[in-house]
Amino acid sequence: MPVRNQHPVQLTVLNMPPGSAVSPSRGDGAVRVDTAYSSYFVAGTGGGNSFEMDGELARTGFKAGVGLGGGLAVHGEIAFAHTSGGFLDSFLIDYHEFFGFPEQGRTTVPRNRFAVNARRSGALAYEMDETGIAPLDLPLELRWSFLPLNENEGFAAALRGAVELPIGDQARGFGNGGLDYSIGVMGEWRWPSAAVTAHLQHTIPATPDAARAAALDYADVTTMGVAGEVWVSDATAVLAQTTVETSTLRDLGFRAVEEPQWLLWLGLRTRVSPRVVMDLGFGEDLSIHSAPDFSAYLSFRFDLGAPSQ
Repeated sequence: MPVRNQHPVQLTVLNMPPGSAVSPSRGDGAVRVDTAYSSYFVAGTGGGNSFEMDGELARTGFKAGVGLGGGLAVHGEIAFAHTSGGFLDSFLIDYHEFFGFPEQGRTTVPRNRFAVNARRSGALAYEMDETGIAPLDLPLELRWSFLPLNENEGFAAALRGAVELPIGDQARGFGNGGLDYSIGVMGEWRWPSAAVTAHLQHTIPATPDAARAAALDYADVTTMGVAGEVWVSDATAVLAQTTVETSTLRDLGFRAVEEPQWLLWLGLRTRVSPRVVMDLGFGEDLSIHSAPDFSAYLSFRFDLGAPSQ
């Protein structure tokens, strides 16, 4: 599933989502419409610095990818975010209490409020507005399948690189105001009814004006992950994947921002028709202090040219 961490600050940093290492043929590809909804609560202080993240965020993306021939493919996405105080606080408090998970102080603040900000030595380094719908930065990715899949070998590998254009409003927390660059490698193993993918990437992000004024540089983000799918029928597959990424705010220097972002996703994939595939997934944080508490994901992929797997 091409999902990503919905941590508000991490969303302003380029991230190439999980995907296939198999390049589509020239002119073939797919378009995808998806949305992810997350609830989050993290707060911490240390060394005169602070971070607060309380609210809910929906991210809707319109992705497209097409094969260029020679193992090359280009991918891009236009995405929008909607922020609010939301409605899930009571459910998540009860959920954490029932399973004995730490609630991290969520019960000490008013429910269904929105507040996302980071401060360095008292100076505001980042803040996301509660708003209607706002565009996010625009990523463009070039992928090269240098080891294509063939009948005798069920393994493919690809290199990829991307740049992210600063179309999001950095003053309102929906972009970082500069170009981000990323490079990565992908691998894929396939069997008749199953597949496993893995990816590793490193991103050099731009630092927004507010963070630079507060003497805070956004740290590079390294991401790695592994995912699997098993087709349990001709039309349905079960999905599982996990990703870990370093925190771009880790230079603030306390645990709530230093821990890597570690997420687990579980889901179902249904082939609605030969050219339409639907994904439904749910994400949970595996790192206590960083990632969103809960995320839900829904997507529809429309294959162009030859239907893909």
